[in-house]
Amino acid sequence: MIFPPDQASNEPGVTHGNLATARQELAACGQPNGFTTTLAYRADSPQQTAAATAGQQALSRAGITLALRGYASRTFDDLLGTPAYVHEHDLGLAINGWAPDWPDGFGFLYFLTAGPAIRPAGTTNIEELNDPVVNGLFTKALATSGAAARNAIWSQIDRQVMSDAVILPGVYGKALLYRNPHLTNVYVHQYYASYDYANLGLK
Repeated sequence: MIFPPDQASNEPGVTHGNLATARQELAACGQPNGFTTTLAYRADSPQQTAAATAGQQALSRAGITLALRGYASRTFDDLLGTPAYVHEHDLGLAINGWAPDWPDGFGFLYFLTAGPAIRPAGTTNIEELNDPVVNGLFTKALATSGAAARNAIWSQIDRQVMSDAVILPGVYGKALLYRNPHLTNVYVHQYYASYDYANLGLK
């Protein structure tokens, strides 16, 4: 993270972020004067547009120039999921969302962070992370039968990914499920955290 949110800024009038730390990190990665990259986002999403603009302003304080490139939602996943397109158009960052296909560590982490999940098209590991440590932990987890031991490995993968800062968590979205009193046979599906609409009835 460029600007640690729990530290006060040393820039007058700014209360969040730490420019000194940001500049140290830039120097450590060989870019002491900052750099230029491109951020892809869904232009028809007001939330992503606002986040992209805020990110551009925040990073500019450390000398990082962020060129914004908006896409229509209908094409966004296809384009971002094609590594050749990402490389050709120099997309260094992207705003995206994710929900697991089923509620466990593999369902949440594998398609986001495993090297073998990178494909020529339809890739959700859009950062193209191919870390031998992460890949090895997935192999270990898949060979582990005990749920508790396997869950501990998912946590290791999460920590490794976060330590490398390949994904910056932005917003954890929550939805309120309202149960109408006139409904019957109401069942919340654990896998999808939503109602089982096929079996809903009316009183």
